[in-house]
Amino acid sequence: MKLILRFALVTSFIFSKINAQTAEPSATIDKSILQIELESLYTIQNEGSEKMNSWSIPSALFRYGLLNGFELQLNTPIIKEKLWKNNHLIHSLNKFDDIQIGFSMNLWKEKKLVPEASIMIRTIVPTDKKFKLAKIGEIVSLNFSNKISEKFSFNYNIGYVHETDNSKSGFYIANISYEANSKVHFFLENFGDFTQEKLISHNMNTGVGYNFSDNFIVDLSISKGVNHNMFYTGGIITWAINTKKN
Repeated sequence: MKLILRFALVTSFIFSKINAQTAEPSATIDKSILQIELESLYTIQNEGSEKMNSWSIPSALFRYGLLNGFELQLNTPIIKEKLWKNNHLIHSLNKFDDIQIGFSMNLWKEKKLVPEASIMIRTIVPTDKKFKLAKIGEIVSLNFSNKISEKFSFNYNIGYVHETDNSKSGFYIANISYEANSKVHFFLENFGDFTQEKLISHNMNTGVGYNFSDNFIVDLSISKGVNHNMFYTGGIITWAINTKKN
């Protein structure tokens, strides 16, 4: 899975008015809410003699509650990349990466051991000059959440990605979140992607967030690859607007 797909799907803290996202949430945002998530990630990945630096500057995710239990989504990634080989710069570029357009829909509420659940489906539209319908991809994710106590929740996603280069893989995210108080929350998660043959990447991630208000949240996180040489750090600014009042 491309870096932007790996880390665009990375813990959700669910509040009554706003979702500060880092795993896809198990419930949609409220009707008539426009939620804007600006995410910037700096990633370093090493493979043999090659070193890749990637920076989203930033990427934007727009969510709109069209109906109760149904939201529209648009993700527009902007990426800066640098590739070194044997300590020599091979290429450096800024690019408008593949656009993701789709929706999320509530499936059912939590009941005892049965988790709250939603389904997310996005189409991946390539932005290169050689656009072809056959290169359109998709992401499908089932998103679940169990409330363990008043302060702890367990959030998890399992999904499938068909990329624009026709490669296919699955992904998972398992997250424990802790709400220390009405302002501060923490999370610890494990995420990765896989094919039928192997586990491609396995990563550990941790972070903290602060609620400046009911509709403005900032989250910071760091991650380390477990089975590959990767490190990233980043943050998300989440802002929710009630369009009914405007």
